[in-house]
Amino acid sequence: MAVVGRVQKESVGFMRSLKKNMQRLFYSLYSEEITIYERDENGDIVYVEVDGERTPVVIGTQAGYNKPVLFYANISAGKGGAQEAVFGSDVDYTRTISTTDMSCPIDILTRIWIEREPQYNADGTVNADSADYKVAAYPARGLNNIVYAIKKLPKGGT
Repeated sequence: MAVVGRVQKESVGFMRSLKKNMQRLFYSLYSEEITIYERDENGDIVYVEVDGERTPVVIGTQAGYNKPVLFYANISAGKGGAQEAVFGSDVDYTRTISTTDMSCPIDILTRIWIEREPQYNADGTVNADSADYKVAAYPARGLNNIVYAIKKLPKGGT
């Protein structure tokens, strides 16, 4: 009977990776912290003089992300009871992504687009606030697959 259970579990993992079950998504990996400078009405960086040196006026920082990558994976319709055991009951997530690509680099800082296309800033960098989802927990890695808990972001990211 244990052998039958093992076979059933393996076939479920295989079924989850069927090509017909895969959906299109984009992911973008965190790259660096980007400094945001104050700009004048012409879009030029504002400088102040400090101890005889021109210094740009810093107004904050934001997360920088790499160019989005097209990827195909299995995406759950919603959070279900079977998936809760994987991440525990304290993780707040909306859906899961499952892949058999063990080299998938998605991590806890990744931004994901499922329902929308990635948007780009005027300077050509990806607008991380246009993402649909963020990764809500560290990936659950199995022998043959990886499952990611993802959380829906409000429109406008963060």
